[in-house]
Amino acid sequence: MVRCLTVLILIFPAITISETLATRACNSSTENWQSRAGILISPIVSMLSVHEIEIYWNNVDLRPDEKIVLLDTGHPDTTPIVLYNVTSHGSSGFERTGVRAEFVPSSQLPFVRRCYKYSVARLTTTTGHLKEIDCLKTQPTWMKERQSILGARRISQIFLPGTHDSACYLENGKGNFITNSAITQDIDILGQLIHGVRYLDIRVGHYPLSDDIWWTNHGPLYRSVPLKTVLNQVKQFLNNTEEIVIMDIREFPIGFNDMATHRRLVSYLEDELQDYFLTNRYGWSATLNDIWSSGKRLIIGYENTQIVRKHASMWPCVRHQWGNVRTIENLYRHLNNIENNDSDYRVRPRSAMAELTASFVDVLSNRLGSLRDMAHRVNVNITNWYSTVWQYSANIVAVDFVRSTGIVDTAIKSNENRHLHCRYD
Repeated sequence: MVRCLTVLILIFPAITISETLATRACNSSTENWQSRAGILISPIVSMLSVHEIEIYWNNVDLRPDEKIVLLDTGHPDTTPIVLYNVTSHGSSGFERTGVRAEFVPSSQLPFVRRCYKYSVARLTTTTGHLKEIDCLKTQPTWMKERQSILGARRISQIFLPGTHDSACYLENGKGNFITNSAITQDIDILGQLIHGVRYLDIRVGHYPLSDDIWWTNHGPLYRSVPLKTVLNQVKQFLNNTEEIVIMDIREFPIGFNDMATHRRLVSYLEDELQDYFLTNRYGWSATLNDIWSSGKRLIIGYENTQIVRKHASMWPCVRHQWGNVRTIENLYRHLNNIENNDSDYRVRPRSAMAELTASFVDVLSNRLGSLRDMAHRVNVNITNWYSTVWQYSANIVAVDFVRSTGIVDTAIKSNENRHLHCRYD
């Protein structure tokens, strides 16, 4: 029997976003809020090392004779097969389907938008008529496709989907006690970018006695993949698309004891990425059209002011806005505060870090469960909040286990809504 997950869905008042450095006015009424239904891939791994398909819907007005269903549309020459019927008739909700998702590695993902096997649809129960709402898909070219509405904007004026600790991923397997507290994604960097992520949060450690001396880390205790693996996948994505990517290099949890180590890392980054990075002389005031016209579409942030001052290749990092909270209610309060009280909006991009944070005691006691468990409780709420009350204020939103959110589609639709409902001065 499929179990429905209780999700915290808050009711918001209609608001109008005002900014201290006002350059934008939006008619943010509830009529503009997104009406969505979509497919999520659960971060929870079963005994068979597979992920379950889940359905979310938000502000969907169903007729009495309609219901939401999950379809197998993987065979275009055959009639779609109904795999799951949503049991709730509420306008917003979330249900587990019991259907196991088929994993597609990034090496098999094309650099064009594509639907894969599963769709969500409205089913009219009296006639059997199906109307597709959305499909499980990739979004490798969503920015360039919308250059006409995004090109005149700065990075800080658009909604970008991002990932937290982007390089700490495990594509197969359940993991163990250590990885349960370290793994934040279930697809590699290339897969994240093809699915629509445009902000990467990369933590780098220095291991001078290793064959690869630069690694990605989650804190000082967990070493994930060589930095070269990340850079190669970023280059592969940029070579095959015209998208803009921000990659922040930050935290340096191990092996950075002097400035000489930082300079060696920057030299390595410059050698590897010399054909890709935009110099910081453009500054954060550059528009997306400025970036596209430059021929360079990678912005490398570096979390060290001395390095940024001396190396044109390195930009000031995106400003992380951490809540350091352990409940969904407190995460909502934190995000609501930053989305309504951000005074640095015009100058520097910022990233709402949309995840729970476990303390050392929480990890030892397993009070909050694994990072997968925490993401499972939070992510559908992040999707719903940012598709409604914060769709006009959001800048970068960084999440754990990005496929268990609808943040990419939410960002795309929010950018389109800003074009329709916001005025920029």
